Amino acid sequence: MAQKLSDFLGQSVVIENKPGATGMIGAASVAKSAPDGYTVLFGAASEMAINASLFKNMTYDPRSDFEPVTLVATFPLVFIAPATTTQSLKELIEAARAKPDTVSYGSIGSGSPQHLAAELLSSMAKAKFLHIPYKGSGPLVQDAVGGHVNMAVSSVPPAVPLVRSGKLRALAVTSSARSEALPDVPTMAELGFAGYEFNTWVGVAVPKGTPKEVVDRLRDGMVAALAASEVQATLRDQGAVPAGTTAEQFRQFVHDEVAKSDRIVSQAGIQPE
Repeated sequence: MAQKLSDFLGQSVVIENKPGATGMIGAASVAKSAPDGYTVLFGAASEMAINASLFKNMTYDPRSDFEPVTLVATFPLVFIAPATTTQSLKELIEAARAKPDTVSYGSIGSGSPQHLAAELLSSMAKAKFLHIPYKGSGPLVQDAVGGHVNMAVSSVPPAVPLVRSGKLRALAVTSSARSEALPDVPTMAELGFAGYEFNTWVGVAVPKGTPKEVVDRLRDGMVAALAASEVQATLRDQGAVPAGTTAEQFRQFVHDEVAKSDRIVSQAGIQPE
């Protein structure tokens, strides 16, 4: 996308990775940058929504310290389980209702999108699961294959080959529509949880006060980059659903995502690691 955006703008686009504090270091550096369009945040769900629900002393507010540009793509998650022991999500929910905190599930960490997706299910199903946090998708899916957890919530790409090879069973996807990568796997709504939707996502924003004409040009460039066939193919290979919204649509999306995270974090009593 950076190369396509560079072609559109006629200027170099340099990617600077700033990891740390679940994305807050990078996001805060953009929030404090000059609002001239030359510093852009390519951010994900954690730094632009979930963290606002988890951390009370953030140095920026994702709802008010940025000018939204566009939602780039959403990424459904998938509930998976050992293929040899679990037949359905209903089976695990009934076991968790009968004996709370005995059915375990893994995520990539406390406060991660995967954790919140499972806690949303827990709330809607009225079933109490035992959360096991992992340090990354690799160990998580391997422990799911080995039966060390009853269930796991994973991003789609690491799960697909293990599902196709029969080592894992895909129970449900978290999006409102089925995943192209796992077309035979039902959505939560199809399993009876109407209104359930929890995706991770990436979007673009710039510092508050960036002129509208600059935001509009960046948005046009991002949408043009998204339309490129090779960009679409790369995103879909990652299990993504390309978006390309207006700035106002993305602003409302971020507000809605923060509100959703607030509800889940409060109901589940989630604490950051």
